[in-house]
Amino acid sequence: MKYLTKKRWAGTQAGDQANAGGADAASWGKALRAYRGQLEAMRPRLPDHVFAFFDRADIHEGELLHLDIRDGSRAAPLDQLPRPWIVPGDHPVRMELAILDVYDKQVWTLQYRAIRRILVDFPSQTPLFYQDGEGFGDVGCHELTDRGDGFFRHEILFATGATLLVEFKDIDVQCRGRGPA
Repeated sequence: MKYLTKKRWAGTQAGDQANAGGADAASWGKALRAYRGQLEAMRPRLPDHVFAFFDRADIHEGELLHLDIRDGSRAAPLDQLPRPWIVPGDHPVRMELAILDVYDKQVWTLQYRAIRRILVDFPSQTPLFYQDGEGFGDVGCHELTDRGDGFFRHEILFATGATLLVEFKDIDVQCRGRGPA
């Protein structure tokens, strides 16, 4: 994370009332303003609904429902005869993740295409609020940054300290109501 770092976020979560509104809050506010400025600069490169997700969607304290990674480099689908393997060179890896918002009302589905890098740090070497045997935990914060050459980077920091990083060229974001339980 470039702006909303693990250390900065942990400082705002420490529960130290003596420091509430102090250096950690000021550092977070400054970083958030810088992040929002660079996000705004990427607006022309993103569809309106995708920009709206990164600008306004509330996934803080949301829950990761699934993470699905697919390697699209197979030369032929399994139901067809084999073909010679080729190196496609067009970043065939795809990924989908779904996050349920903290209110249990909306499911955000992000579909990444043309992926050049995926990193999952779970459990983290530098945990935050993690106990052995837990899952990823709630979403703490996330940010979208420009990685050059037409690629974006989306990073998600979870309350446990786990992180998810994906660099991609194309993304679609969908939101649907959770539906009946």
